[in-house]
Amino acid sequence: MAPKWIAPMKAVSGDIPAGSGWAAELKWDGMRIHASVTEESVELHSSNGHNVTSSFPELSDLGRGLGSPAIFDGEVVVFDGDRPSFNQLQQRIHVEHPTQSLVLANPVVFIIFDLLAIGDQTLLPLPYRDRRQLLSDFLPDGPTWRTPSYVEDGSEDLLELARSRDLEGIVVKRLASPYKPGGRSNDWIKVKIRLRQEFVVVGWLPGQGALENQIGSVLLAVHETPESGSSDKGHQSGQDSNSNSTLRFAGAVGSGLTDIERDSLKNLFVERLTPPIVEIPELDKPPTWIEPDHVVEVEYGEWPIDGALRHPVYAGRRIDTSPNDVVRELR
Repeated sequence: MAPKWIAPMKAVSGDIPAGSGWAAELKWDGMRIHASVTEESVELHSSNGHNVTSSFPELSDLGRGLGSPAIFDGEVVVFDGDRPSFNQLQQRIHVEHPTQSLVLANPVVFIIFDLLAIGDQTLLPLPYRDRRQLLSDFLPDGPTWRTPSYVEDGSEDLLELARSRDLEGIVVKRLASPYKPGGRSNDWIKVKIRLRQEFVVVGWLPGQGALENQIGSVLLAVHETPESGSSDKGHQSGQDSNSNSTLRFAGAVGSGLTDIERDSLKNLFVERLTPPIVEIPELDKPPTWIEPDHVVEVEYGEWPIDGALRHPVYAGRRIDTSPNDVVRELR
């Protein structure tokens, strides 16, 4: 029998693969969700396994009328017009029991792009093409959920469509690939238009003027494994006790931080005396180091291999990603 939660399959970043045998979907700027449904109940889990059912009451009828239990994989998004808005989604993903007014102001839609189980039958070994066909046959679109279209061997055209609509990009999936829980696979490739990824927050710097004693910018890092080939010179306090990786500094971001977000982050951060990163960068002011327990998403213009992010803009906090899973998404 399939479990209620399955660690999601993740994509790697890259370019559109050559050759046939691939399908492409739009990349949805939202929160990854697995939904385990029956006719009587819906249970929602984020990609790190947290139960977030109470956060999205709009999806309570997802299993009604299906006739069989099922597990779906997809993204919860909030639309601003015809495009997803991660900023508006931020109003929802941190609220366990949203008020009716909040739900009406920022309604979510569950974009379902995979079917992992029907009844007690797992579908994980089936090829992507078969799972997608079963999904289309099994689940009709509803008031707060939909199955998006996909194209076979038309990735370039879909990427241009995404670019024309100012979307994040596309995901290209091998038609013959099974679903591989819990890891990144070259069978799924994220092709991004806007450079954006998740980072671990490792500290903060005070601002200027009215922000002199407040967060002006947050310091960012990603996990790096020994196999990446970089030397671990400098301060070694950033060794991750839960894995063989280290946290390496990636830059700082202050643009995009609102006063509300600054206060929220400061209340969440737990200070520590030693830096959690392996090399201490040269900074304009003494930093406040924190426990590397929180993940944020940042959009940026460029990220040199041996340097810090350029033109970063803070997008929001991620509660659906474990800090230990955050690595540099090389293109």
